[in-house]
Amino acid sequence: MPSETRSSAQPPDPSEHRLHPLSIGFLLWGQIRRAILPLIFGAASARFVGGIGMRTVFLVGLVPFAVASAVRYFTFRYRYEATELVIRSGLFFRRERHVPYARIQNLDAVQGVLHRLLDVVEVKIQTGGGDEPEATMTVLPLPALDVLRQRVLDGRERAVGGKPEPSPTEAAVGPEAAVDPAPASSEGARTLLHLPPRELILHGLIQNRGMLLIAAAFGLGWETGLFDRLTGPLVDDESAVPRLIEGFAADVTGAGVVAAVSAAVALVIGLLLFARLLSMAWALVRLHDYRVVRSEEGLRTTFGMLTRVAATIPLRRVQTVTIHEGPLHRWVRRVAVGVQTAGGKQAGEQDPNRQRLAPILRRDRLWSFLREVMPELGTEEPRWEPVSPGAFRRVAKEAAFVATLVAIPSYFFFDVWGVAIHAAFLAWAALYARKYVDQLGWALRDDMVWFRSGWLWRRTTIARFAKIQVVALRATPFDRLRGMARLKVDTAGAGAASHKLEIPYLPVGTARELRTLVAAEAARTEFRW
Repeated sequence: MPSETRSSAQPPDPSEHRLHPLSIGFLLWGQIRRAILPLIFGAASARFVGGIGMRTVFLVGLVPFAVASAVRYFTFRYRYEATELVIRSGLFFRRERHVPYARIQNLDAVQGVLHRLLDVVEVKIQTGGGDEPEATMTVLPLPALDVLRQRVLDGRERAVGGKPEPSPTEAAVGPEAAVDPAPASSEGARTLLHLPPRELILHGLIQNRGMLLIAAAFGLGWETGLFDRLTGPLVDDESAVPRLIEGFAADVTGAGVVAAVSAAVALVIGLLLFARLLSMAWALVRLHDYRVVRSEEGLRTTFGMLTRVAATIPLRRVQTVTIHEGPLHRWVRRVAVGVQTAGGKQAGEQDPNRQRLAPILRRDRLWSFLREVMPELGTEEPRWEPVSPGAFRRVAKEAAFVATLVAIPSYFFFDVWGVAIHAAFLAWAALYARKYVDQLGWALRDDMVWFRSGWLWRRTTIARFAKIQVVALRATPFDRLRGMARLKVDTAGAGAASHKLEIPYLPVGTARELRTLVAAEAARTEFRW
């Protein structure tokens, strides 16, 4: 493995390189994590049916994973050519990929606690051709990452015939001196956002990821048989459960129904509070020392306590910007800002392309922050255009139909009270329809398309004309019946989890004019990645 960076003037390195020998261990651990539940289920089934020990099943089940990890390490090779990276892999079915340096959009590198201890890093190469990485290198020594990064930069420089473009989106974890793409102290860098622990706690309170952690712990306890061991005495003793039920009934009778209901409500509230506390602790660890720094390369984010992540998003690759605002956000006067970029999924995030650029942001700082992402943005929100006047009737009828389906069982369980419950559902449907339609809006300003939607959970998405790829007009049979249509605007960064820029319930004439105008503006501007 070369230990120094070659300049663009040097000849290509035709020699092939291997991954770090520790790749076998990391690959094995990755496969075990993905197959842990099937292994546990298989071991439990074998013990129940054939009396085979769980330890034996685990050891036998690990053999194919260990063999596959070793085969991948010994068959994986890569080499640097003048204009491309060549990667070979496979034993029986061999695969050779030629990845031009100029096509590499993202270099994602993840380094957890164990990675840092062993001075290695996992690298994912993305070309924007799909959601999956073009190649995953598990794992490389830290100096090899520097060589790979420099090769990509030099290749891009040769492709454009001059000064290299902004570096690919890079995510790095670990010592910043080794893998940090843009130190915060670099000249011209400005810190746009720094989230202190108070803001992180507030973010955890709003997101409430604690229920997911509780559900994951419950599932793990169920699969590992922990619940069986805890409830074993109750199952073995046939009279234990009836005694518990009789005791509970006696307590309710003695203390009163109000006391029993109060105890149940207190238990539920305690569980919800515990989930919020877990969510706040998770946010403190996951997003520790969260920063967004503006530099010549773009927007650089760094965060994480145990797994340190640093990512650079070039401004020219930002496709859309979305403002997220839920009920708790409005209560504490906060918002969240996300971006969509061209390319695949990046390291360290479930959502594609670093959706949450600012996980939490003060409402009064929103527009100054947005102008750093989109410098051509104005100083305030645009004048919103409403949808068709008939949109309320459409949404109200759909909501009333759903409310009726939900309310039907109440007639069987509550008799005459079902009418009141049904009326309450219909009132809620009407309120929802009115609020939802009032929040729908679109605008054209600053060479951008704006779209907002949502009542309790509001979303506002902004897309530049230069990033628009497709403008489509759609109309369902119900739309055509009422003289309506919807306009759909697609960008290169639109993902399944993103707030889609699809404006519904437009008068058909307005929709056609808007389609013509947006398509003309998008064609007039030069599309840029």
